[in-house]
Order: sequence, then C-alpha cells, then structure tokens
Amino acid sequence: MDLQVPTATLVALVLGTARATGFVLLAPPFNSSAVPSPVKAAMALALSVTVYGHIAPGLGNPTASFLIVTSVTEVAIGAALGFLVQLLFAAVQTAGNILDLTGGFSLQPAYDPLSLTTNGPIGKLHFQLASTLLFTSGGHLLMVRGFVTSYQGLPVGAALPAGQLAHDLITAFSMMFLAALQIAGPMVAVLLLADLALALLSRAAPALNVFQTSFPVKIMLTLTLLGLTFPLLPPAVSMLIEQATRAIVSLKGG
Repeated sequence: MDLQVPTATLVALVLGTARATGFVLLAPPFNSSAVPSPVKAAMALALSVTVYGHIAPGLGNPTASFLIVTSVTEVAIGAALGFLVQLLFAAVQTAGNILDLTGGFSLQPAYDPLSLTTNGPIGKLHFQLASTLLFTSGGHLLMVRGFVTSYQGLPVGAALPAGQLAHDLITAFSMMFLAALQIAGPMVAVLLLADLALALLSRAAPALNVFQTSFPVKIMLTLTLLGLTFPLLPPAVSMLIEQATRAIVSLKGG
C-alpha cells in the first residue's frame, strides 16, 4: 500500500516545523539543556502537526524558492517569539542574581550545566522554582496556545514586524527589571540596612573586625529571610507568562 501525502500538507508541516523549531530552541522551559535534542525535535514536529491546518489553505502551489525563503523567515519568527518569552521569564532568575550579589553568594559562583552559565545558588534556585511553577500552573500550555494563535497575526509568508518587535523587546526589558526588583526588593532593603548597621558598628567599635564577621552575618540573614520572596513567585510567574503570551499574540505581520 502506497502512502501519499498531499504537497500542500507536506509543505505546511515543513513550514510549521520551522517556526516551532525556532520557538522551542529559545522559549523556556523547552530551551533547557535538561531537555534532550531529540525531544525538542519531537516537540517542534508535534507543534507543526497542531498548526498545519492553519497553514495549508493559504499555500496554493509553492515553488522551491518560496519554500526556502519562507522557511528561513519562519525560523526567525519562531526565534523572535521564543526570545520574547525568555526575556520576560528571566526576571525571576534576575531577582535571584540580585540577591546573590547583595547577600554575598556571588563571591563563589557555581557552574550550572542546565543553562551552561555560571550563576549563584539563589539565582539557580529561583529559576528552578519558576520552571516548576510554570509546569504546575499550566503556563507552558498557555505559551503553546500563544504560539498557535500567533499564526493569526503572523501568517506564513508575512514579514517580521521589526518595529513592533523592537518596541515589545524594550517593554519586555523594562518589565523584566521591574519584576526582578519587585521580587527581590524587600530582601535587598533589609540587606542594605544590615550593611548600614555594620558600618555604624564599625565606626562605634573600631576594635571589632566587622569586615570579617559581616559575610557570615549577611549570609545568615539572607537565608533566614529568603522565604519572604517565595510567596511572590507564583503571581510573578503567572503575570510574566500572561504578558509574554499577550506580546506574542499582539504581533502583526505585514
């Protein structure tokens, strides 16, 4: 028995896989090194099977040059959408990195094999908690829905809206730093007050070796108050994923 696949269906699967590949490679939590490459490829193919029905009706009889150019464009569009999500999701880890810096944990960073970077322990802890909350709250499904909906504003063959994308990236950068400060702000304020108290103690009692004792005091204070930031993570992750999904859906191609 011969299995025949219509040309429009095959081309739609190829173009859908192209955009899904760019999205999966950059969008968290799919971009983690903990996800094997074959699994990422299977996820991209599964997403293309989901969206090929939106692509096939408008293809007609595509030529080889159209297929090559459109595939490259689709990869760029998917990568842009994934980077937008990654930028907003990075706010949680940025908050942890701020706490690492103010609490003294960044003095001895450790290599993270998942992100292939060198980060402090609190930053890695925040990232793992945010990834867990993303799956438990169904945020990953919301991102997938936003990706599928992106074909309404950015159909196959549409040009990448560079101006709108630049505006959304600037807004995402602002939201990332603002959310990071909102999450880490209470602990940063406490640690700054602790530094001020240690400085006053050093002036009042110069004989005390305040510099030597300041590091264990700040580390103990950071670990004691770290739980204050954990209740802020679930609403922060939900808000960031919602904003990322809105940014994806709002993109309109020419």
